[in-house]
Parts: sequence; structure tokens; C-alpha cells
Amino acid sequence: MHAPIVQTKNSAGMHYNPRPSLIAGSHLMWFKNLQLYRITDLSKLNPNQLDAELQKRAFIPAASNERMAAGWIPPGSHAPDIFAYANSGAMLIALKTEEKLLPASVVKEMAEERIADIQDKELRKIGKKEAKEIRERIADELMPRAFSRSHVLRAIIDFEAGWIWVDTASSSKAELLTQLLRETLGSLPTKLVQTQLDPVTAMSTWLEHDAPPNFTLDADCTLKAPGDSGAQVTCRRHDLSSDEVKLHLKSGKMVTQLALSWDDRLSFVLNEKLQIKRLAFLDLLEDKIKDADAEDAAAMYDTTLTLLVQEGRSLVNAVIDALGGELGESAMGSTAVPIAAPPPAAKPAQASVVDVPW
Repeated sequence: MHAPIVQTKNSAGMHYNPRPSLIAGSHLMWFKNLQLYRITDLSKLNPNQLDAELQKRAFIPAASNERMAAGWIPPGSHAPDIFAYANSGAMLIALKTEEKLLPASVVKEMAEERIADIQDKELRKIGKKEAKEIRERIADELMPRAFSRSHVLRAIIDFEAGWIWVDTASSSKAELLTQLLRETLGSLPTKLVQTQLDPVTAMSTWLEHDAPPNFTLDADCTLKAPGDSGAQVTCRRHDLSSDEVKLHLKSGKMVTQLALSWDDRLSFVLNEKLQIKRLAFLDLLEDKIKDADAEDAAAMYDTTLTLLVQEGRSLVNAVIDALGGELGESAMGSTAVPIAAPPPAAKPAQASVVDVPW
């Protein structure tokens, strides 16, 4: 797997995304996105039972007649028996999905041929209902020969701070993971985070005046005029303090995405949905990993995960604080159960068959 992406600066001193930089020996892929969910009642989650519960819903490949399947897998290849990888008061988990690829055009073509054959032989017209049944029957017939596509979606359950971070830019994928996690555990009290300040209003203010303490503006932003059909402007590798950008604000456009750096440690893009995207190391953290002197790949994995959890936790708190804090109550209750080593592997049960939205 790829190691953390490292950000660098252009000639104007602003951070941008070069090609991914690999840290030798690391097998943990750095999270590129943070879809945030607040755990509203930590007392409902027991970290010491999480590993065993995930193993009960371990991934099993889709059967020949199944279109898709989903289940949990070990997040670290060096620890094949651990489904909830503990580190720094948090646990890393991974959901694997498999979807059979059956082109609709192939099904449609074969269905049209079969319908035409039936109509010619039986001298009757096929109705809509029967035509649909024929298409479904053909899809079932082709399923055993279909290629499949797999995808792994990772998340961190931060028991210390009361967060779930899903590494995806897609809301539907994040909802799929939390839905299956809820089904696996029987309960998962979460909500999307809301802040006192609206992200669009706050980001527009930052762009017009200055970024909040410990944050700096980088080189990318998206501005949009009000309304569903409002004009949109995207700036890439651009000086965001320029008069050209300020004119868009004066014309009434608002910021829906803004590239920022935090504390010279991480760079990211914040959007109007409070999603963190394009999360990347800055040089300070890259040096920290290099100086860790990990003895092997497993040690490097732990070092990188520790950095991801601790720095990610600090970044999330800083972003929430910059937006005036959370709206309403935050994580209620607290688990007094310390995170222990995962229990022995349980025998996998049947994987979930779900409607995967991609």
C-alpha cells in the first residue's frame, strides 16, 4: 500500500499535492479523507468486544448467484487475525465490498433478442412486466460468469475523543460503512457533526480576511453564487489573497471548498459539508516518521497509525474549534473500558449482501 501523501510548496510558498511520496517499509495507507461522525453515547460501545463482533461478520466472497457482498477484513496485512487494530485510544477497521460487473447493455441486448424470438415463435406481444422478468432472468443467468470488483473502505473509531472517521469523499460510502457497523454491533449511536458557525460563511470570512489561528490559506478554493444554478469558480494553485479572488467574494459568491494548512503539520481541503479531503503530511510530519527508526514493516505501520490518530484527532478538534465548536451536545457518556488486545479469532459467519452504491 501507499504511505502518507506529502505536501510540498510551489514558488509562491503555497502547498499543493504532488505525486504521492512513499515512506519505505510502511504498509499503512494514510487517510486521504475524513468523513466525520460524532459518537453520541460512548457507553454503548465496548472496544474490547469490537474485534470479536467484526469477525462474526467477516467478508465472504459473493456466491456465483449473488450480485454483491460486504464484510469486515483485517486492516493490516501483517496482523491477519486482528479485525480491530488498536492504537492510541482508537481502533482501525476495514470493510470490504465485492460487486459483480454486469454491463446493462449486454443484458439489454440479450433480452431484446430473447423477446423477439418469443414474439416470433408464439405470435404474441411481450408486455412490460414480462419483459422486465426476462431481463432479470438473463441477469441471473449471466451472474456466474460476471467479473467482480472489490473495494476496501477504512475507518477509525476514536474511543478517546468520541469520533468515527471514514476514509472516503463519498457520503453514500460512509453511510454504507456506518450502516453495516450498526448492524454488526446491534447499536451505533452516531450523528453527523454540526458546528456553531456555518462552514460556508466561515470559509468565506477566512478567505476575505484571514485564516483562523494556526491555520493558513493554501492555493485552492471553490466559490459559488447563491442558488442551485449559481455560477461556480474553481481556483487551483492560485494566490488566494489576490484581488482577482476577492472580486468573486464582492460579487456575492461564497466559498464551498477551501484548501488550508494546519500548524505546519497537515494540509487539507474543507468543504461546505464539513468533510475533510486531500489530507496530507507536511514536511514536519514526514521528518517525524523518518526519525522514528522503526525496525520493520509492522513497527512502521504502528508508527504511521499513531501519527494518523494523534494528528487527525488534533486537526479535527482544531477545525471544530475554528467553526465555533459543536452545535448541541457532543459525545455523551464515556466508556470506562480500556482498549485491550483483541480476542482470539472467531469463525467467520455469513457476510452481508447489500446494495453497494458504486
